[in-house]
Amino acid sequence: MVNRLKELGSIASLSSSDKAEIENLYAIVLDKKFIRTSCSDCYHDAVIEMIVYLNKNGKMKEKSDYGLKNGVVLQMEFGSSEMYTNANLTDEIAEKYLERYPDNIKYFSKKPDDWKERINKRKEDKDKVVIDDELVSLMVESMKDGVTSKSIQEEFKEYKISGKKISKKVLMAHVNKALEVFADSSSDEDNEMNGKDDSGDGNKEEADGEENSDK
Repeated sequence: MVNRLKELGSIASLSSSDKAEIENLYAIVLDKKFIRTSCSDCYHDAVIEMIVYLNKNGKMKEKSDYGLKNGVVLQMEFGSSEMYTNANLTDEIAEKYLERYPDNIKYFSKKPDDWKERINKRKEDKDKVVIDDELVSLMVESMKDGVTSKSIQEEFKEYKISGKKISKKVLMAHVNKALEVFADSSSDEDNEMNGKDDSGDGNKEEADGEENSDK
């Protein structure tokens, strides 16, 4: 792509087909529409812009369903160094921003029809707790040893998942899951024991029957 752009940039007098190709590449590389101006060098400027972007990022811009109005710069929060323009805007960034500031949809020139539904789904996904089976297993073992759920909360409050300390909400979700597993396992053990007792009684009755028969 860069080599082709360099070829186009080296052409002093661009043909109509060359210009059409530059417009097409502009949309592919930068994910935005080429705006023709009265400047005679606008096509060569576009070629340079694409080459610079590709050399800097090593890839074409990720396609986004969102686009900002000219001159708009997004800032995630006051004083933050996170700044976004059309050059680095992605669907994830746009929806993360709109989740915080839905009224600022007015700054977007392009947006999907279901942007509100996408944001709601993002909120729902964020509220979901992904259960770590290893942590649940450790908690269940502690419960089998007679440790109370309150003590387990204290014991595992510094536990880390993927290198990140779990929140109180995540901790409680795992404690509740462990309680369910522990209750199920206890119920299975009780059923197994009752089955053995019933089997024993049956053998005893069978033996009594044989004894009576002998008599």
